[in-house]
Amino acid sequence: MNEEHEQVEGGQPEAVEEQAPEDPIALLARERDEMKAIAQRAQADLVNYKRRAEEERWALARSASNGVVSKLLPIVDDLQRAVESLPDDAPESWRSGLRLVSQNMHALLESEGVTRFEPAPGDPFDPAEQEALVSQPSAEHPSGAVLTTISAGYRGRDRVLRAAQVVVSRGAAEEDATTNDSQAKE
Repeated sequence: MNEEHEQVEGGQPEAVEEQAPEDPIALLARERDEMKAIAQRAQADLVNYKRRAEEERWALARSASNGVVSKLLPIVDDLQRAVESLPDDAPESWRSGLRLVSQNMHALLESEGVTRFEPAPGDPFDPAEQEALVSQPSAEHPSGAVLTTISAGYRGRDRVLRAAQVVVSRGAAEEDATTNDSQAKE
């Protein structure tokens, strides 16, 4: 057995044994297993990259679609108001033409996954889906309830594209409360 001596910190030599050469078959098998593990990790990384790239592509397409749809919503509202306010003496061709254009616009929105929503009077105010334009006193509805909807809201597949614009209740009229307080003091 060959022994070599190395100097250690204390100054005393330490015997170091040489390792016996490893079996070449075992060495090749270990290298093969290491390379196989590297290849599997690389394959998994590629699959994950493709999945992420596809998700990002769809998110970008949805974002672009939502941007165009958001720009169309005021036009849809204007068209709806035009259909509703047609004079009684308007020619039937105008009526049917405007209704057809309105139906086509709504079909387009539906094909893009857009739905219209309109909060009902008495529904609780939800700031995630509604925008309060005005608050008014109301004896009929509690504070924080929707009184009327000024403009309908629209949802896309995964988010609100435009909040519904609403009038919100402040509860009972403040004048009544101060009148009742002053009467109670007298």
